[in-house]
Amino acid sequence: MDAEAPIGEKRRGYRRWSWLVPTLLILPLLAFFLSNLWLATPWARRWIAAKIEHGTGLETRIGSATWSPWNGASLHAVELLQPAALRAAIPKPFARIDSIRLAPVWRAWLRGRLEVRSITLDTPDLTIPLELLSYLSGSQAAPTLSPNAAVTPPPVAQNNPPAANPPAAAPPPVQPPATVTAPPVIPPQPTGWLHLKNASFSIISISRNQPLLEIAHASGSLPIGGDPAQSVLKIASISFGGNRTFSDLSAEIDWKFPALSLKPLPLEFQGIKFLVAGKIAPLAGLPVQIEAQIPKQPLARTALPFNGDAQAASIAANAAFRGLLLAPGTWQGDFVAETAEPLFHLSGHEAKFDRGSAVTVLRGGQLSCVDARLIGDELSVLGNATLLANGRAAGAVRVVAPPDNVSAIVKQVFPNLQNPSLTPLSTPQRSAFDLEAFGSISQPYLRLGRDGPVLSLKNANPSP
Repeated sequence: MDAEAPIGEKRRGYRRWSWLVPTLLILPLLAFFLSNLWLATPWARRWIAAKIEHGTGLETRIGSATWSPWNGASLHAVELLQPAALRAAIPKPFARIDSIRLAPVWRAWLRGRLEVRSITLDTPDLTIPLELLSYLSGSQAAPTLSPNAAVTPPPVAQNNPPAANPPAAAPPPVQPPATVTAPPVIPPQPTGWLHLKNASFSIISISRNQPLLEIAHASGSLPIGGDPAQSVLKIASISFGGNRTFSDLSAEIDWKFPALSLKPLPLEFQGIKFLVAGKIAPLAGLPVQIEAQIPKQPLARTALPFNGDAQAASIAANAAFRGLLLAPGTWQGDFVAETAEPLFHLSGHEAKFDRGSAVTVLRGGQLSCVDARLIGDELSVLGNATLLANGRAAGAVRVVAPPDNVSAIVKQVFPNLQNPSLTPLSTPQRSAFDLEAFGSISQPYLRLGRDGPVLSLKNANPSP
């Protein structure tokens, strides 16, 4: 009997702790159920939306939220509304996303670090108003133009762009240190991914019915962190002004910390071949750099607005853009173009030039065409213009030719203008007709001649 007593005690101890295993199994299930039940409440949705609003500054709405250990955290029917000042004119949300799914690194989350393996955006649709960019850029200090200020007409005597300042003297060479310290080796890290499904992006303006730029139905996986990786982004179409310009593009993407790079992408538009490349870094402000090049090539006969066309023996151009994507005041851009033997046909008339060039820069929210010219033996056209972030603009165009030819051109373009005001030049064999533009994009004005009448382009009524 004494030998059986310990056996009975062991059985009673087993029964005492037998509830522990089911409890350990039930508690995680109960926590999972209750947490998803809490996420389904309006209070939880408002709490998550407030977190997004704090980071973006845009009013946010969320349809639902869920999570699971195997599927990560998901937000559904996410909308970021337009700023209140633009909402009446642009009812479409700033961003609409069917679902956002985060695949967390749970071990890091348990230690208080928010790390994710991947982010999946299902059908994101971004609509960015041009007026919002103007507001952000205009908040930076920028020069202003008076209502009637016009850019000074370009001088006639200079047929070539001004020479650049001579380069500064090179600094003395720096002696290398006696010993070179090797940079620390970064341990391998899993590549982080941003998965896009049927993404769309557009830049619009209140004053236009069609988007200025629209990228439709883009899908692919973008590496955005960790070890180097490559991928391909498929884009169904890219449109400008509502006209589809490019279709069925495959962009090769390369990731190497700290930048995501677009490898040179060959494109063709109306027979013109060019290359586009770019970089963006997932850092504060989103630094971005875009470059485009039109290699020197002949220009076949190309249609122009107002039933015109143009052709040239050769054209070439280079464009560059850089800055912080989320801070328009930091944007900088350069555009340089040149052409040889351009030929234009407008309204049944032919205009032939020997050469042409244009230089345009973007600095501090101010876009300026500092010099544009078409030079020929009988006819030359010179101009410059400036556009500020607040929509104010000014520009000048000078047409130079023999006096009779200038008068004929002016009467052809402005048939209702009587006795056009010409600008005399140093030689009687040449005269100039100056056009001065000023005002804003929504209400531009045009002065016809140095002392001529002012034409409101909005209502097309000239005034003295």
